[in-house]
Amino acid sequence: MFNQVKAKLTMLYSLSLLCVLFSFIGLLYFLISDEIIEKEIDEIKVYYNKEKSDFIEDLHDRKHHSLEYEPNRAIFYYVFNPQGKLIFGEESLPTLDSWLVKNPKIDGQSFIERVEWKQYHLLLVKKPLTLNRNIYGYVILGMNITSEKHLIQSITWTLIGLTFLFSLLFAGLGYYFAGQAMKPIRNAFFKQEKFVSDASHELRTPLSIFYSSVDLLLREEKDKLSDYGIEVLDDVKTEANLMRSLINNLLLLARSDKNQLPIERKDVNLSRLLMAIYKKFSRIASKSIHFEQRIQSGVTLSCDEVKVQQLIYILLDNAFRYTKEGKVVLSLQSKNGITTITLQDTGCGIPSKDLPFIFDRFYRADLSREKGGAGLGLSIAQTIVTAHGGEIHANSIEGEGTTLTIIFKE
Repeated sequence: MFNQVKAKLTMLYSLSLLCVLFSFIGLLYFLISDEIIEKEIDEIKVYYNKEKSDFIEDLHDRKHHSLEYEPNRAIFYYVFNPQGKLIFGEESLPTLDSWLVKNPKIDGQSFIERVEWKQYHLLLVKKPLTLNRNIYGYVILGMNITSEKHLIQSITWTLIGLTFLFSLLFAGLGYYFAGQAMKPIRNAFFKQEKFVSDASHELRTPLSIFYSSVDLLLREEKDKLSDYGIEVLDDVKTEANLMRSLINNLLLLARSDKNQLPIERKDVNLSRLLMAIYKKFSRIASKSIHFEQRIQSGVTLSCDEVKVQQLIYILLDNAFRYTKEGKVVLSLQSKNGITTITLQDTGCGIPSKDLPFIFDRFYRADLSREKGGAGLGLSIAQTIVTAHGGEIHANSIEGEGTTLTIIFKE
C-alpha cells in the first residue's frame, strides 16, 4: 500500500515538474524566436529607409533585368516595377528570384513573412517604393534566418533532453524522500494495525466466556430471576453478540491489511447461492418492501462461497435497513466473462457529499439515521470484493435510492 502511495506521489510530482518545464521551454522558445525576428525586422527596415531613394532612382535608370549574386550578403533585396516585373536586385540564394516571381504574394500589399524555401528559413519584408504619394514599384527585402532557426531548435532540444534527464533524477530523489517522509506514517500505521489485531485476539476469549456465562445464566437461573433481571441479561447478551461481531469484523480487516485474508476458491453455482439468499430474506422482509430477484440461471464463479455469502448479506442488510417502503432488487448477470451482481433499492439514498466515503471504515453517512452497525459493513464488503480481484461501485440519489454494483472478471 505504501509503495503504491510513494509511486503515485512520485508520478504526480514528476508529471507536474515536466508540465512546468515544458511550459517554460515553450514560452522561452517563442520569446527568443520573436525577439530575434523583431531585431531582424528592425534591421531590414533600417536598410529599407536608407536605400529607398536609391531603389527609386535605379528604377528610372535600369530598363532591363539585372540581378547580382553575393552569397555572404546579410540582407538581400529584389526591386519590382508597379506591374510586378523584377527589374534588379542583389541576392544571396540562387534561383530565389524565380520562386518570388511565381509567388502570388508579391502582387499584394506590404507584408512581413517567415517562409520556408527548400532547406532555408527566410524572413521576407515587402515595402512599396513611394515618393510624393507616387508609387514607383515595390521591393522585397529578406534575410536568411536558417542558422538562427537551427540554433533556437538546437537549444530547445537540448533543454528538452535536460528536462527529461533531470525529471528522472528528481523522480528518483522524490521516490526516496517520499519513502523517508512516510516512515513515521508507516510505523504509526503498523502499530495501529498490530494494536487492532492484538486487541481483537485478546478480547475474543474473555468476550466468548462472558457471552457463554450470560447465556448459561439465562438458561439455568431463569426461574430465579425477575422479569426485569431477565430483560437486563437479554440486553447484555445482545450487546455482547454485537461486540463479538465487531471484533470478528476488525480481525477480518486486520488480516486484509496484512494480505492474510484467507480466500478458499472453488467453482460455486452463484445463481443457486443468490437464489437461496433471496428466499431467506424474502421470508423476513417487511411487507412494505417488494423484494424482487433478476437472477440469471447457470452462472458459476470461482470464489470463496462463505465470503461471497457474507458480502451479499451485508449489502442486503443495508438495503432493507434504509428502505422503509418501496422496492429492493437483487440481480445477477454474466456475459463475456464478466459477472455482475447488482443490488438496487428505493430507500433514503446517500447524499452526494458522503458517497465517496461510504467504503471507509467506521464512516456513517448520517449519524441521525437508524443505528445498528459500527460502519464496517461496506468496508468489509469492499475488502471481500477486492480479495476476489473484483470491483464494487455505488451510485445513489438522496431520497430516491441506491444502487451497488459488483463486477467479477474471469
